[in-house]
Amino acid sequence: MRVLVTGMIAGMDDAGYIDKVVQLGAKNQRDIKVFNAINEFTKHGKKSLERLLGTTDYVFELTREREYERIGYEIQKNGYQDVIIRAPATVEWNRINRKFKDQRYIRDFIKPDMIVTLIDAEWLIQQKIDAPITADPFLKALKDRNHTLYEILSWMNEEVSLSEDWAKYMNIPHYVIAVGEPPECLYKFVTTPNPWVVYASYSMTYATPEMRKEVNRVIHRLRDYAIVIDPQTVEIGATYAKESTANKEAIYAYTVHRDLHWYVGKVHAVVAIHPYPERPPLSAGMMDELGHARDYMKARYMIFPKGFSPFTTDSYIEKGHLFETADEFFKYLETVEKRPKFVGDYQLQANLKL
Repeated sequence: MRVLVTGMIAGMDDAGYIDKVVQLGAKNQRDIKVFNAINEFTKHGKKSLERLLGTTDYVFELTREREYERIGYEIQKNGYQDVIIRAPATVEWNRINRKFKDQRYIRDFIKPDMIVTLIDAEWLIQQKIDAPITADPFLKALKDRNHTLYEILSWMNEEVSLSEDWAKYMNIPHYVIAVGEPPECLYKFVTTPNPWVVYASYSMTYATPEMRKEVNRVIHRLRDYAIVIDPQTVEIGATYAKESTANKEAIYAYTVHRDLHWYVGKVHAVVAIHPYPERPPLSAGMMDELGHARDYMKARYMIFPKGFSPFTTDSYIEKGHLFETADEFFKYLETVEKRPKFVGDYQLQANLKL
């Protein structure tokens, strides 16, 4: 598979994440080839990115087009099968979000099978922008501009939105995952045609430590059958309570938008995990996610102890998709839907507190 990986080019540990995906490929005898478009644009640092951004749009566009052609030629010439092409859809520069209208050249020369946009928590991105690990002039310029949380969230939103537009133009799938997800998520996208992609929905507000472990156990088992998008991989920062009212409003709005539209709106199914035999009541966020999944016409499943309202099935969950235990749910996947399991060595999966 050829996977075009977009996402902000500053503030995320995307290089480390992709490197773990390559390592996972090596463990499974899959040679994953990575092309980093920024490195190609800048000739691996010989040309400065800020200089390219400071030139005319026409010159920078020609530079990008030439490199897309070259990358596509290299892939074709060498017959690479598992390929990641890391390229930005936008770049924030001088307070302007520069959107790259490169979809035609990417389609015609790189010919990706899907687009995956990497994201991260806005507070982590801000920390990394404020403390760049290299003396790169582009990163220094970003640091000197003291970007606000709202500006960072806006840049991330623009990146996702334009990537989605590119995918629609090319008629290919588009997914959004956090760099906090296990590397197996991107690995499966790269190595598996038409994978089953699932969003895990559960209460993050009322969960006790023991119940969070139970939720994690279900997610861990579910990864055998699907690429699982897990919302806990983008956590609200510990300093959230001290943020300004404007920042709180922005973070809240983007959290809801991310979960409902970037996640639920793009996956194949939502699995609601509510293992509580009594209280707490159903999570409002979980029910909203199931409602959006219904509107998006996604498959919906729920692991739900006995004794709750039958209206849950009629309104939110499809008939036959309500299960009292996790074991019943997984038995259904195997015996009724006959979902195949992924086969591979996923030792680099993120550590879960099981």
